[in-house]
Amino acid sequence: MFCVIAWVLAGRSDVIRYLPFLSSQANISDFPLHFLYRAYQAGDNQALALLSQRAIAENNAYWLHFAKLAGAPQAQQYFSHLQANNGRGKASRKALTYAAKRGDIDAQIALYHHWIAKSEPQKAQYWLKIAAQRDPASAVFYAKWLSLSGDEFEAIALLEKAQHLGSTHASRLLNMRIDPQKKELRKAEFATLKPQRTATHCAQQLQFVASTLQSVLQGEELIEQFKRDHRLQGLPICINTPIWLAANALTCSDNWQGAGRLGCDVTQLSQSLTRQRFTHVVVLAPVGKANVHNGVMFLDTEDDYNVFVHELAHFAGFVDEYPLSSALATAICTGGDAPNLRVSNANEKPDVHDWKKLINGKTLAISQSRTCDNHQAQAYKPSAKMTFMEFYDVPYIPQIYLQAWADRLTNKSLLTPAYINFYQGFDADGNAEQGGYWRSRYQQFLQAD
Repeated sequence: MFCVIAWVLAGRSDVIRYLPFLSSQANISDFPLHFLYRAYQAGDNQALALLSQRAIAENNAYWLHFAKLAGAPQAQQYFSHLQANNGRGKASRKALTYAAKRGDIDAQIALYHHWIAKSEPQKAQYWLKIAAQRDPASAVFYAKWLSLSGDEFEAIALLEKAQHLGSTHASRLLNMRIDPQKKELRKAEFATLKPQRTATHCAQQLQFVASTLQSVLQGEELIEQFKRDHRLQGLPICINTPIWLAANALTCSDNWQGAGRLGCDVTQLSQSLTRQRFTHVVVLAPVGKANVHNGVMFLDTEDDYNVFVHELAHFAGFVDEYPLSSALATAICTGGDAPNLRVSNANEKPDVHDWKKLINGKTLAISQSRTCDNHQAQAYKPSAKMTFMEFYDVPYIPQIYLQAWADRLTNKSLLTPAYINFYQGFDADGNAEQGGYWRSRYQQFLQAD
């Protein structure tokens, strides 16, 4: 035994002579990993791979972590498997925890995902918070977590840390912020996002507005999904870079003016939007029922892309195909020219001449819509199937709807831009100067080519 200890503790030049001995001891010893480690130090090209294999077999956290840091492919693959496997067992979690406590950023991130999958948010937050100190992507994600928790000040501070760590995403987000004092963008970034569209101009130019990091990220995701949505490729709709207001810059309510729906004081947006080129506004607020009112769309944090597309169609005058309330049905079902509906008296055929022109001689499918169920009139739609205007989660947009949508966007007199909402709000407040400004913007909109 004395000889074994002497050989193991010998210097590197001496140990090289005993590589065969170290390999044999690794096969018979109760502590093979130590002998493999010494062989690795002595330059044995196979020792690290053998050490990784044994550490994996024994699920030895210490040696797994060492092998991973040393660059052993088996150990790195093993950790990758652990990170990807949310159903990992106690032994696997122990290996990750060992590595995470010693600063392994991949293990820290893996444990965050593990505890999220296990519905243990406090444990998940613990590891995400630690990872956020060194990993820029984790810092951005933890900033969102803080924003969801209502801690907007800390969220912005962490986003700035992510920027310092090299996150281009964090930099882009911070450039969307409005200076609370100057009421202007921190950076002159007024360029419009340029999704690949077949349209040659922007009949509608949307401006997203948010007052929390959570909502800004929601807006980013909606924009990205819009850019990837092949159904809407032919529509002349463009979207600007979102604007991020201060947390207290916009007054909103889920029961705005007693209407039982989400709404905000849009006049508070005037200074922030004066220098922006836009026609319609999308306000992302905390909570409330999604709706469109005079060129402004209101969405809350729970509204997904399907809701956005449904409301986007309202910007072009499309009407809901589910039963409207009696009051709203009275306004809609007594006439009108919604792109997706025709209304007639009971037992009378609807006038579908315009729809037939859109399909160029093809068969026109017409069915009853439930829109006017609370009215004596009957509504019809140019589709035999349920569409996205009846249920948000139904992705079906008939081709004739897309044609009618594009056709509607070419007629500015039938569109309602947000300028109308602004000047009405200022007129109601008795602010003639601001009201006049937005009224002139509306006139310019109508007269522009």
